[in-house]
Amino acid sequence: MGTINIIPIIITILQLAGISHVWYTYLYEDGQIPKSFIELNILAVFSICVWVFFRWKYFKPGKKTGLWLLPISISFLIILVLTIFYILMGIDKYK
Repeated sequence: MGTINIIPIIITILQLAGISHVWYTYLYEDGQIPKSFIELNILAVFSICVWVFFRWKYFKPGKKTGLWLLPISISFLIILVLTIFYILMGIDKYK
């Protein structure tokens, strides 16, 4: 296994650990929405960094990026969920 195959696996493990920590904080700790929301924002910033890292280092047109599909998909879903939360908060604020 070269470094190209290890890096997406490490990023995926970090993302899953971050998601599980945000979920655990939301369910079992203080239960304050802002704390979980701030952690979700930090996770989204990490996801944007994953996108940028992938785009500059490993994306080459015509080259298959099979192992990178999972961390990029998780990053996309995290950012999508955060965007939906912001839209719902904006709708609720201006009702």
